[in-house]
Amino acid sequence: MKQLRKDIPKKFLKSNKSFVDRVYEEEKKIRLSGFSAFPKKISFYGRDKDEEIVLMVRRHWIAYVPDLFISLLVLLLPLILLLLSSSFPILGTPILYTGMFVLSIGVASTLLLTTFLKWYYTIHIVTDQRIVIVKMNNAFFHSYSEAQLEKIEDITHQHVGFIGTFFDVGNLDIDTAGHGVDFVLTMLPKPRDMQDILNDLLEIKQKGGI
Repeated sequence: MKQLRKDIPKKFLKSNKSFVDRVYEEEKKIRLSGFSAFPKKISFYGRDKDEEIVLMVRRHWIAYVPDLFISLLVLLLPLILLLLSSSFPILGTPILYTGMFVLSIGVASTLLLTTFLKWYYTIHIVTDQRIVIVKMNNAFFHSYSEAQLEKIEDITHQHVGFIGTFFDVGNLDIDTAGHGVDFVLTMLPKPRDMQDILNDLLEIKQKGGI
């Protein structure tokens, strides 16, 4: 822990040791799900000079299973038809499905790359001043929204169905004052712990600790 604390902003290290310990403890638990504590190589548009990033969280990988399944289906369907065509000529010639299989490799590769980019570039950033949400829906569309910490009124979490409970994945609902659209962050790892960390950060902010 001492080695990790070299990268912690002084404003947190001096007065909020228990909060820092908790954030790093959660990072150890869910690091593989894209949870980073006090990242140094992350920035975003409009970041203030003295603004410190506390958390950077990506959606849980389980959110992208449907995309992966579609990619696999695109890849396997022509191959299955190719194998069946030798026994059932009515389905078409092997040459036809060989060409379709080669084409499916390109399509599946594109879908996999798009899925990776959506996971990598859809990020939720929590700083000592605001929450920033960057969403990438596809290669041609992304959105950016933010809310100041002092405008946050309530944070709730929910697990969705069996998968959410089994994998500890869920949503965070963030209600803000005077904001046109409240935030619903979907398919996040350990939403209950995320809620507790954000509430602790808001309490520290309200008490003037940061």
